[in-house]
Amino acid sequence: MEQTNIQLTENQIEGLANKKGITLLLGSLALGLLFNLLFYKKSLGLSYPLYITALYIFLFWSIKKKPKLTLDFTGLLGISIIALSFTYFFFSNPFFHVFNFLLIPILVVAHTLLLTSNNQFKWFEAPFFLDMLNGIFVRPLENCLKPFSLISSTIKRKTDLGKSTVMVKVLIGLILTIPLLIIIVPLLASADDVFRYFINQIPNLFQDINLGQFVPQFLIVTIVTCLVFSYLWSLFYSKPKTGKGISNLELLSPGKFLDPITVTTLLIVIDALYIFFIAIQFSYLFGSLTDGLPRNFTFAQYARKGFFELVAVTLINLALLIGNMYFVKTSGKKLDRVVKILNTVLVMSTFIMLLSAHFRMSLYEDAYGFTYLRVLTHAFMGYLFVLFMVSFIKIWRHSIPLFKSFVVISIVAYTLLNYINVDRIIVKENIARYTEGKTIDIQYLTTLSYDAIPPLVEFVNTTHDMSLITPFNNGLNSKKAVLDSKTSWQSFNLSKYRAQKSLKENKNPVPLIIFPGERTMNLLTPR
Repeated sequence: MEQTNIQLTENQIEGLANKKGITLLLGSLALGLLFNLLFYKKSLGLSYPLYITALYIFLFWSIKKKPKLTLDFTGLLGISIIALSFTYFFFSNPFFHVFNFLLIPILVVAHTLLLTSNNQFKWFEAPFFLDMLNGIFVRPLENCLKPFSLISSTIKRKTDLGKSTVMVKVLIGLILTIPLLIIIVPLLASADDVFRYFINQIPNLFQDINLGQFVPQFLIVTIVTCLVFSYLWSLFYSKPKTGKGISNLELLSPGKFLDPITVTTLLIVIDALYIFFIAIQFSYLFGSLTDGLPRNFTFAQYARKGFFELVAVTLINLALLIGNMYFVKTSGKKLDRVVKILNTVLVMSTFIMLLSAHFRMSLYEDAYGFTYLRVLTHAFMGYLFVLFMVSFIKIWRHSIPLFKSFVVISIVAYTLLNYINVDRIIVKENIARYTEGKTIDIQYLTTLSYDAIPPLVEFVNTTHDMSLITPFNNGLNSKKAVLDSKTSWQSFNLSKYRAQKSLKENKNPVPLIIFPGERTMNLLTPR
């Protein structure tokens, strides 16, 4: 009697586990079908944020203990993921689209691990990288076959409970009807011409099924369903493995091993060199450059050549600074204070170098115009400036978590960079140069993304210079063809919509005939 009760309890537990698994499988199947609907043979647009939103809705619904929505690092990751996914709807910059396509899944893995407390290590510890690798390569695959075993066990369980007898009887009845249908259907068809017509149309129903389309879509739905199920199952039902012996960053770090006297000597020499270099920079920045470039220097020689070297030195300084703050042994207040002062001089020198690099690039942009590389370079220098500001505070306040700050700054900076609309900035700045009497590379501007078209159309509509209008229309010829073609609602992009609307308002359309094999070339100023 007791054994029967125990057996019933085990069946109930197994049934409950199967019910949860089936619910998770049905949700994963819905996400697989949605993936096929949104992305199969369609360009990315509104579909991307819709899918990310659907994924998170199902994730939050499936979590047993609902997490509190707080503006901590986990909350920041969630905001960044949603914001970056919506760039496929708002903008059309191909560089960011490709990079975000690779970055967003990585951020989703990090966020879901933290959200469900499946991380063995804290996000600011080096071993968290192992959690990430496990989440990217292991979790989506380790339970891939479980949906099939889950379906099999569910059917078996129902069979054991005696619920399959009805299905067996129904199946037997269907089998018995086959010979009867073979005899009756031809008799009815010969008795009525209309009935025979409909019977003859049955084979035609299968002609509309395109196996070339059905098979790949079926495979996509199956693969995505299994991957999503495997990953979510690992988050909700797999027992987390404990990492013993490497539970924090300190156990993996080499500790403080640099001698302070050696480091002080190194910093004195480096700082002295930088002070001498900065003195020269000040003479250029605030001296002879007020009347022109130094003698025997051109814009390209002064601006472009020195810029990349200064950025390289800045990155070296950042590595030196981090090494000094984390790996130098403590040896008394006086010497520690000297190291802090020398590190401060290093930071201040780097600020001047960044200012010089910014000035050099500004000179180059003033001479040759704005491009992707030059605008993104300015953004990168601003990013480095913020990192050095945090490092400067860290020198005098040890409580500042440097790595945490760097990660948060990086995520926020990259997300903001996606939303400043680089293409529009490039167009606006180049138009501003043109109004000052400088040349404008209109053909290059037409090679930018669709974000650049509205300000370009606005500019061309205000000018009567055919030397600008003709290359503008020539350059946008291919974009017009793409915009005029029909696209699905899944691929809807606000940037393309605005570009199409602007082109319709173009007051200077010039018809262009491109002969087969004809290609345009840009022989204008260097980038």
